[in-house]
Amino acid sequence: MIKPDSWIRSWGEAGGVEPFAPDQVNSASYDVRVSDHWICPTRDPEEFRAPHIKLFPGEVVLACTHEFVKVPKDVACDLKLKSTLGRLWINHSLAGWCDPGFQGDITLELQNLGPEPFVLEAGRRIAQLIFIAMETEPDVPYGAPGSSSHYQGQRGTTRARD
Repeated sequence: MIKPDSWIRSWGEAGGVEPFAPDQVNSASYDVRVSDHWICPTRDPEEFRAPHIKLFPGEVVLACTHEFVKVPKDVACDLKLKSTLGRLWINHSLAGWCDPGFQGDITLELQNLGPEPFVLEAGRRIAQLIFIAMETEPDVPYGAPGSSSHYQGQRGTTRARD
């Protein structure tokens, strides 16, 4: 079952997302914004902080959410790119799942599929989190001993960890 706005608002007010902004609550999702920390393998330097980045056609960049998210142990979370960005040919389809118990900034893998450069500004609403209720808590939530959690507590844009 997908969690509604009343649940999302209570979760946010209780510290489920920092910072929490009530105007980012939708009927069945919570909007997250892109931060100013970028990793771009075709740029020198590859990692930098800037108020915006110009994505050229075909270019990819790692970014992260401005928000630090704390997913409850009885909820899974699906991250979907805002439809407006998809209509501008920006793609985020490589990853987007947060397991129950995940805590951290969410790393985004973004690509410009369009024919023109696209300027992505820090602070823009980039994606929405959809919360899905679990029947029960998992035996081993993300971040717990025995889990294969590589990204628990991550801050900023995070490269792949083995």
